Amino acid sequence: MSLVLGLNLSHDRSACLVRDGEIVVAIEEERLDRIKHSEGFLIQGHFERLTKTIPIKSVAYCLDAADVGIDDLDLVVGNRPLGDGAVWRIRRDLPIRDKSKIRELPLPGHHLGHASVAFYPSGFEQAAVLVVDQAGARWPGTGRIEKHTLFRGEGSRLTRVAAVDYPSDYSDMSLGLFYDFFTTKLGFVTRYGTADWGVFGCGGYPEAGKTMGLAPYGRPRPDWGNWLAFDGFDIKVSQQSLEDIWQRLLAAEGGEFSAADPLRWQTQFAKDVARKIQDELETAMLHLAEHAREVTGLDRLCLAGGVLLNSVANERVRAESGFTDVFIPAPAGDSGVAIGAALYGSIELLGEARPAPMRHASFGRAYTRTEVLEALATVTGYTGVELTCRDAGPRDVAELLAGHQVVGWFNGGSEMGPRALGHRSMLADPRHPEMRDYLNNVVKHREPFRPYAPSAVAEEAGKWFDFSGESPFMLLVPKVAGHAQQLLPAVTHVDGTARLQTVSAEANPAYHQVIAEFGALTGVPIVLNTSFNDAGEPIVETPLHALCTFVRTEMDHLYLDGLLVSKAGRDLPAAHPARSPLAAAR
Repeated sequence: MSLVLGLNLSHDRSACLVRDGEIVVAIEEERLDRIKHSEGFLIQGHFERLTKTIPIKSVAYCLDAADVGIDDLDLVVGNRPLGDGAVWRIRRDLPIRDKSKIRELPLPGHHLGHASVAFYPSGFEQAAVLVVDQAGARWPGTGRIEKHTLFRGEGSRLTRVAAVDYPSDYSDMSLGLFYDFFTTKLGFVTRYGTADWGVFGCGGYPEAGKTMGLAPYGRPRPDWGNWLAFDGFDIKVSQQSLEDIWQRLLAAEGGEFSAADPLRWQTQFAKDVARKIQDELETAMLHLAEHAREVTGLDRLCLAGGVLLNSVANERVRAESGFTDVFIPAPAGDSGVAIGAALYGSIELLGEARPAPMRHASFGRAYTRTEVLEALATVTGYTGVELTCRDAGPRDVAELLAGHQVVGWFNGGSEMGPRALGHRSMLADPRHPEMRDYLNNVVKHREPFRPYAPSAVAEEAGKWFDFSGESPFMLLVPKVAGHAQQLLPAVTHVDGTARLQTVSAEANPAYHQVIAEFGALTGVPIVLNTSFNDAGEPIVETPLHALCTFVRTEMDHLYLDGLLVSKAGRDLPAAHPARSPLAAAR
């Protein structure tokens, strides 16, 4: 038996344990330390030295879940982009006796980590593997940074086919940096560190998903010209050119836009900018995918890297690039590098077979009924909120959803990656026209333009969406079928699309049953699915996290691994959709 621990030391720090080539458990540090993106920087020492720490909570979580000790590990494989330094940080922080077990991905290793989680669990014997992100590793001896990379995956081998890089002065930049530049200008940033910390001195982390959500409200702007230059596999753009474009447009059309206004995204100028950069990104991703097909001659494509969390661009690549099949892992961003590192160690270094195809992302541990009841007692004792609970099943949840109730759904092990996929979700009725605004304004406290995703039973998805195949990880955005758009107002975006999740009975039987039961009650085998968290917070991990979020938000009920928890004597808020039942709302 072989045991390999993979560690990601980038933002979204994470850990993964692989046994005999199979993923056993994986977790992101933010789920445990409750710090969004969990960068892991500390200020230490007399000279206030910036120090990076390993995801030690995630390490302990993985070892406990697998019931193994740290010295039982055969290998520990870590990665951190840019300066890397993964090995000495792990040796410093990880209390393993035999330090020779600690390895790193061959430099530059960051894109190889992404490629490993994209290809090895894909189920493809051969595939082109394209990695596109904000910042990869530095090429040894050059100081230049991985921009995007093409690998050829064949059997148990990944071979680098083409790679481009960029300088640290941003006289040329990656596609991820291009998108982040305008995201920061639009003010979509999760604050972290000092006011000038982070890329472009934005004071935190660019939230590119918000830009993607705003883009359909903008107008096409071909009159603004092309902002990216294509040169074979390379795509060129400089920070200075983007700054010049921004200042020129701001002077010409940004009169209503003010950087000091937290609602600046409401201006037509901001919406048009979001649309423009989304259009540019989609064109660039199609260009790279078509180049990958031409160079490799392969008909299957694996994708990873932070840019691949742009599910709108993914859909265009899937539909238009000419590949017959596309696989994108659930943790396509940096958290997935922990899985990639562990699989690289298992397959490349120890010679294990590749894992089974990734059909779900539920790599967290399950919690016992005893742990659930202890958490319930703790929350009741500390908050004074009177809670009731009873045994319940998927049918009970479906009935509540059909009555326009908002239900927290906590079932089994948590998902790896940024999407809630039916294990740590908030569920609601996608048919009610007031549901999206209620969730955004009252429950999750988000910007009102942000859409919600549908989860559909896999066998019925093609009847409701212009889509065939699988989308288990909510990383594709097809059109909602014409007849269905009026029936699904809460999950249909302004452009008639939806970020679809297809749910199979094999991958997630309990969640599939909820959706199927809802379909039996309403004729619509689809539920609204959003992440189980409040704005700016990580998705919940433990029963205690779930109960605390439930108590302080306007969720109506909480399904907690077979228990239905409710708030005694609660009155529905004035804007609650259940106050205007669907028949009356129509």
